[in-house]
Amino acid sequence: MNKHRQARVLSCSVWVTLLAVFLAGLARYPLRANEKPVTDPTKREFELRDFLGTIDQVGLVPAPPKVEKLSRSNPPQDVDLVGMARWALHYLINNPSKERGYEARFAIGPLACPPSPLAHQKDLTAEGDTENRMDWEFIFLREMTGNQEGREVEAAIWKRILGYVREDGLSWSRPYPLGMLEGDPEKPCAMGWTTSLTLVSLVERYERDGDKEHLDLARKLFLGLRKLASWDTGRAYYEGGLSCWRDDKWLLTQCSPHYPSILLAVVRYWEVTRDPDALVFARAFADGQLADLQTGTGDYRIRPDGTYGGYNCHLHLRAVIGVAHLGALIGDPRYIAWARSVYEFTRSMGTDWGWFPESPWEGNSETCATGDMTDVARWLARAGYPEYWDHVERYVRNYVSQAQFFMTPEFKELYRLVNKDKPADEVDAGLALMSHYEGGFLARVYPTDLATSRTSKGMNMMGCCPPEGMHALHIAWTNVVVEAERGVEVHLALNRDHPAARVVSFLPKEGRVTVEARKNSDFYLRPPSWTPRKAVRAYVDGKEVQPLWDGAYVKFAEVRPGKELTLTYPLVEFSQRITIAGTQYTYHWMGNTVLGVDPRGSILPLFAEVPRPLAGISK
Repeated sequence: MNKHRQARVLSCSVWVTLLAVFLAGLARYPLRANEKPVTDPTKREFELRDFLGTIDQVGLVPAPPKVEKLSRSNPPQDVDLVGMARWALHYLINNPSKERGYEARFAIGPLACPPSPLAHQKDLTAEGDTENRMDWEFIFLREMTGNQEGREVEAAIWKRILGYVREDGLSWSRPYPLGMLEGDPEKPCAMGWTTSLTLVSLVERYERDGDKEHLDLARKLFLGLRKLASWDTGRAYYEGGLSCWRDDKWLLTQCSPHYPSILLAVVRYWEVTRDPDALVFARAFADGQLADLQTGTGDYRIRPDGTYGGYNCHLHLRAVIGVAHLGALIGDPRYIAWARSVYEFTRSMGTDWGWFPESPWEGNSETCATGDMTDVARWLARAGYPEYWDHVERYVRNYVSQAQFFMTPEFKELYRLVNKDKPADEVDAGLALMSHYEGGFLARVYPTDLATSRTSKGMNMMGCCPPEGMHALHIAWTNVVVEAERGVEVHLALNRDHPAARVVSFLPKEGRVTVEARKNSDFYLRPPSWTPRKAVRAYVDGKEVQPLWDGAYVKFAEVRPGKELTLTYPLVEFSQRITIAGTQYTYHWMGNTVLGVDPRGSILPLFAEVPRPLAGISK
């Protein structure tokens, strides 16, 4: 080959490579509809995008004109993640029935009298489900608060959970949470659902205590889950879906059409242990989901465009979390694109403040779905879509904050009104029992209200949801500050006291976040994705510096401990009209915080106080 021809061939090769890289980039970071490429992010003009519904009355609230050091500042009260976690721990400690061997309570109706099963009454749905969810949150909330109260309750629940594990590496319990359609529901089954939840508990414990017994048992449960899989050309799936196994077959349950929820546990097991077998199986199972290998899904099938039908968004999303997590860890754009499509479809049925339907297009929300959406959003953000950090912040600032249950005077008055025909001693006993559940999270929040009616069924606190609200709290808390390879990243404008940095939010009143450095490092602070970049100001120890943009973040290089790093920006103020289950509502926003809604709730109104104060009731 002559030199000129060789040069032309090399040139073509280079262009083909560059084109491939470009197309791969579009696959991972596709442009939204009608969106122009941003060629120079420092010159990006303000545009309020990434919100649902109809947006109007848009304005900018100016950033503070100057910045004082923290010692001379007076930050307003913002969402208190740790205070909320302390209250949530109060719920976890007081929920289980000591009289019934620390059986967790699932069926909680805050306005009913009595509001939950009494000491002599069974609550079978909690077995192998609610107690497992609660166990995760004992671990996470203690990490957040340092509170060691109720260790005996946590130990009793953990003993119950371990009691379900058999030599085959699977958790066997009565399958009431799945809704049995054949066979004896009193006879235990091998539950992939319960096994995967237990696997996560073991992994979280091992990561914190290094106990080899936890690691060995985790490996055993991983192998048990893998053993139930069917295989097709290197791809794995469960023929029985989210069902249970007994007598060498999958049994028919109401959850059979749903995708199994084991992948999130397998991925977490691999992330902590780096067991190579787990990565092989995780990829095989994710590929099986993307290839739609599971049989019997019917209306529950997740279509190629991310849409789905059937019942319960939570159970759909549970299968998506593992795919998103795996995609973020190994950088596979196929997994991220698939998870993102399901996430965005679910989001299209809900709101930007964290309300999502219990089932597709229904009028009831479910806090489990909000927790799941928070989880998927954080992995999408980690995978290269930093705007999803705003989603995490919105869900926690708004839905999760509003959904935490407290014995307010308004609730007590409503409870007595609803139960006015009951004997006074029974009403008093009902209120006393509900006080045990303070700090939990309501299962349903209505578009304008915490209650849907002034009846005994007007509020719902089914036991699956409080732990998922707690999980969303922990996700936000752990991602405010992240120590990454490039330095310390601050993703969320929420207060956090972290070994690497103390973050102080001045929201929701003004667009300012200040970070007190606690280590030598480069620091990366992220303003909200809707912020007009020209208006972002950066400060070091109260003195303005030129912002150094690094993608969606402002970089502060070679920061020493004790330095105060500040970003200020105007807050966008707007109204958002959105339709939920055929009814239109208008939400009034300031930045990522909802300040009010029209029409206003008439029973226990949402957004009556923003943020909801914990002073006087915080433990």
